[in-house]
Amino acid sequence: KAGSSPWRLLTSQRQPYPISVEGHVDKPFCFRVVFYAPTLAGTAFDLLASILRRPEWDELTESTRIVESLAHRDAIHYVKMKPVWPTAARDSLLLSHLAAVQTADGSRGYLNVSRSIEDVRVPESGGGVVRMEAGIAGQLVTRVPPAEAQALALAGDRWCKVVQIADGDLKGWIPKSVIKFIATQALPRSLAKVCRQLAALPPSAESRLLQPPEEMLAPSETLGEMLAPPETPEIPPPAVLATPAAPQRYLARRPTAPRWKAWLRVLLRYAGPAVVAAVTSLVFQLIVGRRMGRSRTR
Repeated sequence: KAGSSPWRLLTSQRQPYPISVEGHVDKPFCFRVVFYAPTLAGTAFDLLASILRRPEWDELTESTRIVESLAHRDAIHYVKMKPVWPTAARDSLLLSHLAAVQTADGSRGYLNVSRSIEDVRVPESGGGVVRMEAGIAGQLVTRVPPAEAQALALAGDRWCKVVQIADGDLKGWIPKSVIKFIATQALPRSLAKVCRQLAALPPSAESRLLQPPEEMLAPSETLGEMLAPPETPEIPPPAVLATPAAPQRYLARRPTAPRWKAWLRVLLRYAGPAVVAAVTSLVFQLIVGRRMGRSRTR
């Protein structure tokens, strides 16, 4: 109904670190997480965006690896998740992009956004492992607005805010009890663990992953581009790696589904801080499309 939020609070805590987890009322595998970490934005972003370090703090992640580094800020990542009884283990293949963004108050924030792709180098393994699909997933790390810091009674000025969106399809049969366990127990525990790790690291407002600093993307500058995204070019196969008897390899993006328009409208209307993440994720798609186009003309 008009004026109602599409998000339903699943769990929240104030101590030792403020964490809240919300689920989408119409999508069983869509979550929004907001938590406050005891460090500055650059330090938090670098740890959260480092895919190889994710198993250190995420109790649901079994292993990760970088399949290919496409550019300084783009990469293909493979993530394998642990099974949660009685379900099978899951894995995913993600195209990820890192960016510095301009927040509503003009300060610098950091965005890590990913979506599922297909790549013949990493086929579905089978053997009891189910390939899940991420429509859009990522984190936006920013400074904490003074009003929020005061309302949450955050001591000191070394805090940052993390807004995480995960919208996907886990595929196969998932009992509601497993979804509840992940959202209300496993996820908050993992976030509390990463907050403890961040508290022990030297705080930095600047991200080391994005050095040298890139030009910030302002949401107001991207809205015009968002209204008319370019057509997806045909994707030529890249050079085959020097492997004996290797089959031809190529990267194929999933066609953009019409559902992104409805999802974007929901984010723009209700997601608050996630608006920047939604807009920049579309810019991410434009960046990838243009890079693919340039590679085709070479």
